[in-house]
Amino acid sequence: MDCPLCLRRMRETEYEGVLIHICDRCGGEFVGAQELAHIVRTRQMRFPNVDPNALAQIKPQFGIPGSEKQRVLGCPQCGSQMTVVNYCGDSGVYVDRCDHCGGVWLDHEELENVQVLMEKWADEAPEQIRAVAGRLEVARQREAARTSKAFAGSRFAFVNALINCFLDAA
Repeated sequence: MDCPLCLRRMRETEYEGVLIHICDRCGGEFVGAQELAHIVRTRQMRFPNVDPNALAQIKPQFGIPGSEKQRVLGCPQCGSQMTVVNYCGDSGVYVDRCDHCGGVWLDHEELENVQVLMEKWADEAPEQIRAVAGRLEVARQREAARTSKAFAGSRFAFVNALINCFLDAA
């Protein structure tokens, strides 16, 4: 498999339990869609040089800058044209994805950036869920009290009960 940037042969190596292809010249990496999903779920590699204060400053970045859209790469696996995507929609890490085979090209250090961000988000998620859950419960109780009076005895009481079941599940 050849690097889509350097057009040189990439080497295959095992990384976090899956095979990936690495270009020794530019440092880019090509991974399959399932392999990338496995890598971001796995926390074998650690990134000791990552500054936690810098991570705290990262804010969601939506869309794709024009400079990123101009590059057109061929997929190293199947030859199809790859599309630039913002990983997870708002990470600010712009990767090239093949719509045909699902493979992903990551420029030098982008795989590590994806992993660091995903780990940061996973570490922060429980606290954020607890914070949101409390506000959702208050809103659910307020709306339940308001709507139960309005629909008491009506033929739409079952709709109110259904909505409350969905809110309780959230």
